[in-house]
This record gives sequence, C-alpha cells and structure tokens, in this order.
Amino acid sequence: MYYNMIARLFIFGVTAILPWEALLASPLPLQDPSIRPAQAENLGQAPPITDVAQNNKLMAQGIVFHDINGNGKFDAADSPFSKIKVSNGKQIVLTDELGRYALPVENDSAVFIIKPSGFRTPLTKNNLPKFFYLHKPAGSPKLKYPGVKPTGPLPQSIDFPLYRQKEPEDFKILFFGDPQPRNQLEVDYISHDVVAELVGDDSAFGVTLGDIAFDNLKTLKTLNESIAMIGIPWHNVIGNHDINLDAKSRKNINETFESLYGPSYYSFDYGQVHFVVLDNIDWSAPTQNNKRYHYVPNFGKEQLEFLNKDLSMIPESQMVVLMMHVPIMSTKDKKDLFKLIEKRPYCVSISGHTHDHRHMFLGKEDGFNGKEKHHHIVNVTVSGSWWSGAKNENGIPHTTMADGGPNGYSIMRFNEAGYQLDYKVAGRPASDQLRVHVPRTIDTNETGNQEVWVNVYNGSEKSTVQMSLDNSNWVTLEKKMAIDPYYEELAKRDAAVEPKLAKPKTSHHLWYGKLPAGIVPGTHLIRVKTTDMHGRTYQAHRSVRITGTPIPKNKESK
Repeated sequence: MYYNMIARLFIFGVTAILPWEALLASPLPLQDPSIRPAQAENLGQAPPITDVAQNNKLMAQGIVFHDINGNGKFDAADSPFSKIKVSNGKQIVLTDELGRYALPVENDSAVFIIKPSGFRTPLTKNNLPKFFYLHKPAGSPKLKYPGVKPTGPLPQSIDFPLYRQKEPEDFKILFFGDPQPRNQLEVDYISHDVVAELVGDDSAFGVTLGDIAFDNLKTLKTLNESIAMIGIPWHNVIGNHDINLDAKSRKNINETFESLYGPSYYSFDYGQVHFVVLDNIDWSAPTQNNKRYHYVPNFGKEQLEFLNKDLSMIPESQMVVLMMHVPIMSTKDKKDLFKLIEKRPYCVSISGHTHDHRHMFLGKEDGFNGKEKHHHIVNVTVSGSWWSGAKNENGIPHTTMADGGPNGYSIMRFNEAGYQLDYKVAGRPASDQLRVHVPRTIDTNETGNQEVWVNVYNGSEKSTVQMSLDNSNWVTLEKKMAIDPYYEELAKRDAAVEPKLAKPKTSHHLWYGKLPAGIVPGTHLIRVKTTDMHGRTYQAHRSVRITGTPIPKNKESK
C-alpha cells in the first residue's frame, strides 16, 4: 500500500511525509521471477521524475506496472516493476525501484516499453500490441493518407501496464512476407488463401515483414481486421510500399504506419529470445538522376545507435532475431549493422521484399567478420507474384513466385537447441515441400538426355537432394542457380492472364539431374527426397510414361 502510494506521490509531484518506520515495515513486492533483470551497468537509470523540464527538454514520465486487476490503470491493486526497459527510440532507461522512468521527448516522438519475457502488453481489438505512446501535439502533417491525430500536451504520466502470460522455451511464430494487396479484392484473397487456414493457430505471435500494403494505405485497416481473425498478437515491419509517398522528408514518411502500429523500430523479449523490429526504408530527396522523392534501403545512424544500446543489454549467448523488410545485403549501411552482431553466434535475421525465398549464409566475402557465418532469410511472400496468374477453383490466383516457389508463409520454431524455419505453402499440406519437374511422356531413346529439376522451396546450400527411379539406388542431384523450367512453362501458359506473372528469376533452391538412359517403355515412378540443414527429410514423387521403341544398338552405331 505504502509502496504504491509513494510512487503516485512522486509521479504527480505531491509533497508528503510518511513515517520511515511504516515505509520499512511495508513489504516490497518482489520482482516477478519471469522478468530477468537487465544489465544495469550498460544503461542509465531514469532521471529524477520531478525534473520534468531537465536541461530545457520536455520529459515524458510514468510508471511500468503489473496490471493485476486488468483495468489498464495504475492503482492500489497493482505492483510497479523496477528494471524494465523504456525507450524514446534514442535512449533506453531502466525503471527505478518505484517503477518510474523519465525520458526526453520532442514534438514528434514515440515512448515505448521493451516488453520483458513472461508478460504481454495490451492489445487492440485487432490484436496489435499497444506498447507505445506517440507524442505529436499537432498531429501528422496533411498527407494523402491520414496519420496521427493531434495528441495535445504531454500527459502528466504515461504508464505502461503489463499482463502475465506463459512463455515456454519451446514456441513458434508466424512470418508473413509482403501480403501487398492493391485493393479490397486482394485483401479478400489473403483472407481466404492464407488467413482462413490459420484461424485458431497456437503460435506465440505473428510478424508481417513489410509491404503490408501496396501503396494504397486504405487497405491496412481491413487487412488488420483479417489477420486479427488468426487470434494471436501481430507485429508489423514497415516496407517501401507502406510509407507516405507524398511526404517531403524522412521524418514524415511513416505517419500512417505509426498511427496504426507505432514506432517503426523497437524490440521485445519472448521466452528466451530477443526480437528486434527494424526499419530500413530511408527517404531521399529528388536528385539529378532521380527527379522525385524515393526510398533508399538504409537503417540510419539514430536507429543503429538504438540497436547498439539495445543489444548491449542482451547477453551474447542469448538468441536474437532481427526483422526487417529489405534484405540485409541490399541495405546501404549493412556493415554498420554487421559490427553490432559479429560477436553474436546466436543471431539470425529475416526480411521480405524480393518476392522469392532464400537462405543466405554471410561471411567475410560479404563483409561480415563474425567467427560464424550470419544466417539471413529472405522470406516467402503471402502475395507471391503480386496476386497474379490463372485463378484456382476458389477464384484466387495461384500467384507462384518468380523463383518457382508457391506463395505462402513461414513458421519459425524455437527451443533450447536453437531455431528452425519451415516454409508453409498456402492451402496445401505441411508436407508439400518440393516439386519434381519432368515431362509427362518421354521417348525411350531420349531418357538419358532428359533433365529432372527439383525445386525444394525451403532448400539451401546446406540441403541435400537425391533421386531414385522405380526403387533403384538413390542418386545425389546437383544444386544449380538457374531459372525454374516449371515456372517458365507456367508463365507462358498464363501469358494472357492479367495481372501478369512476374518475369522468371534465378532460383536459389533448385537441384538438377538426368534420368538413366534406355528406360524401357511403360509407366515409371521418380522419387525424390531432400534433407535440410536440421536433418529433417521430405519426399515427393512424379510418374512418367516412357514411349516408343528402343533403337537397336547396332543400328544406332551406324
């Protein structure tokens, strides 16, 4: 009781004298064991709460508390939390022993909590985490798509409630790459092609890796409503098609995004893993070579300083997941980010943007100087080839990606041994992980020249792929960087369909081999199996009919 009373008196600047004997006699609530104390030596404590205009700066202040009664307000039933991280996107401070923090803010700032393990922040009706407060007294500038409404004067206390939840070491999350609907019709495609099969999913949370929209920011509202039906908290990374294209400065390109999702970079803990949402969509004014405002893949100095401070509080032995939109190798200041993670063997990053799927293992030749290579994943996209191609029986385009991979999403699993990423094809069983491509019929005299192509959707340089004909011995296939012949045929077939499929592009997960010569006429079965980097094996098969009459060898030699 005294504990909460003192916190309130400090927050509101009320002067009171309480007997020290009574204060000492009052038991202080213990820090919840599921909240691990941060390394206090690596960051500053909250400035004095009463100094609200410290150094002529406007100071945001408040309390982080365990909202035991669930009313969203700090009152006598609740317990303040110490050593919880709060940030303004530049500095990070720990709450003091009374759960208090104070941070300088400007007239366009976000104050946010870095969610600790074992707790969650409130959620909106669309399951979007409410972990932030936006301070924009005058609101966003006038833009084509609305931003943040005027927030008015800074509140006397910006408090952040936390709610207990179980966060086991073994958990999974969902990754959506580029849903990217142009209009409501394509939002409906997402609802029926992807969201429908995930309703009631038991993942801890989900993340959209940017390009939530396709420049038409009106679609964000109904897409949020659709994804909310899955029933889990949902985080969003900003993409180059989610910005306010009519903005005239870097400062204002995120206005609509911020109004819905909050700051475009932040971090949080879940279980034993530290997650960081990053914004690598920078903004450039018109130049002689480019006559309009345009985006540039770049993190920027301020964001990297935040990341540096954030990671300084995380042990190098802890798993860290960096989430961004543009692939890391296409980002201008990637080497500055690399320096922050080179000593982190348990760090993985993931992006979207390119509408293909690949695993990259970055080393010294890529500018990454860590002892171990850094694993960067370019995630499969929900929209595939931007909702193009012939429609299936449900009236939804097959929208196969230009590398031959089907549209879909990823499932990332975590446990004490590490992580695993699974590629889930939209609308198909989880076992559908590869496709065998070979003609339906082949002349018996051409079998030795017949190519067999295998697209392993989630394959990488650490995968192996083998082929067997009619239960013969397994033959190892060769990994090749090439255009998928299956997709080439598909693009020709759908050439008249609008919107058109994307132009074929080199696939990072193709394997190649040839059939044996002299296969006798009849129907035969080609079996293929792949083993991934985690030792898991998947299989697929395809029948082929061999026709014709074998040319006698003596006639062939003449």
